[in-house]
Amino acid sequence: MFDLKSSKWIQILANATLGLLPRSARARFGDANYLGRFVKLASWSMIAFALEKGAQTITILFLARVLGAMEYGRLTLAQGMVNSAQLFVVLGAGTILARYIPAMLDVSVKRAIEIVNLCFVLIFGTASLLLVIGITESSAIAVSILDLPAGSSLPYWVMAWIILTALNGLLLTIMLSFEKGHVTGIVSLAVAISTIAIVPLSAAKWGLHGAIITFTLTSLLRTILFVEFYFKLLRSHSVSAWIAPSRGDLPLLFSFGLPVFLSSAIWAPTMWLAQLILKEYSPDGLISVGLFGFCNNILGLVILISSITNRAALPIMSSLKTQGNRGAERRFIIPVITIQIAASLLIAAPVVIFSSTVLSIMGGEFVGGEAVLIVMAAAGIVISGQQPLINMLLVNDMALTNLMGMAIWAVILLGLTTIFVHMGALGVAYAVLASAIVKGIFVMVTTITPRAAAL
Repeated sequence: MFDLKSSKWIQILANATLGLLPRSARARFGDANYLGRFVKLASWSMIAFALEKGAQTITILFLARVLGAMEYGRLTLAQGMVNSAQLFVVLGAGTILARYIPAMLDVSVKRAIEIVNLCFVLIFGTASLLLVIGITESSAIAVSILDLPAGSSLPYWVMAWIILTALNGLLLTIMLSFEKGHVTGIVSLAVAISTIAIVPLSAAKWGLHGAIITFTLTSLLRTILFVEFYFKLLRSHSVSAWIAPSRGDLPLLFSFGLPVFLSSAIWAPTMWLAQLILKEYSPDGLISVGLFGFCNNILGLVILISSITNRAALPIMSSLKTQGNRGAERRFIIPVITIQIAASLLIAAPVVIFSSTVLSIMGGEFVGGEAVLIVMAAAGIVISGQQPLINMLLVNDMALTNLMGMAIWAVILLGLTTIFVHMGALGVAYAVLASAIVKGIFVMVTTITPRAAAL
């Protein structure tokens, strides 16, 4: 009987992973037993990520055709709002847990739960504030952002979607920090099946309302499953969930959480602002947003392998750095970057070749957007090989340098979007490609500076 929790398949994956590493990096890992814990966690993380992305891609392809460009544009704006606002709910709490739960577990499980509950208190406060803002400004959100009637109920569903997304991100980090990777796989499988089965049918029957409501309900399903597994985890350690947070941990919210939040809070809001500029000032308005949103999801597909493998690459690089293997992470990232760029090329090639066919399948309003799709695919190729270099900055304590690079990227993207918005979705696509190139150059230069090289 094949048991996914058994150590045999972990050992096989560990040996295979060691065999793929450069000889210099492989020698520093020692035996595969050390790598086994990482492979187990990373494998489940990649499975969960692949399930989520796969379900999202299938659903989006269907929704773009069913809703049409204008309604899909509204959905794109709602998703952008969720991705942006949930960052302001979490405020870096997820990274705090990822950083400190393993350290606290060396003391006791109770000590780890103290910092978990501190982060829950933080999210409760920020979520409550968001609800107050959402309720009082629901009409403005409906009219100004979603281009809907002032009395629409969708802003309330979007608020719920935001809070559930933030909570799910925190619960995911907790499970990974406790090395319960199989939980993320089980939850992602259940949610992926539900998303594919329910969201398209609801959108086909009730349009945009059906899509947003069922996206919110599938997020609620994810929360329920995660909470059940979390309480099961606590029961297995005979620890109460109602342990009071330690006041001594409060400084972590400012000294660690705030810088992390500032770095992570740039990407999604910047892309969302670009879409709002496109909605307000492009000749075709929401139709342009719908076309750009679809092509942006194709960009996500192009960088899919890069996104998955980066979850595995960062722990390896951190391990090499912690062990004192100076420069080993630099040698390690070369094959990682090569694999990621090669994978993105393999995905982008058929998209570019069959761009007309892909867009025609989506509906008449998407026809003629081949140039947008091609430019966004090219941007995906440029982005795909950058994350290992960014990881190198992070493991070498150069987070501020990464923050500077993100700020430069955001300024260029929004500036070029404003300049070329008269070109519609194509103008924003050019802005995405140009800003990605500049950021790539910045990251490459900073990783070969004397300081980085010395580290």
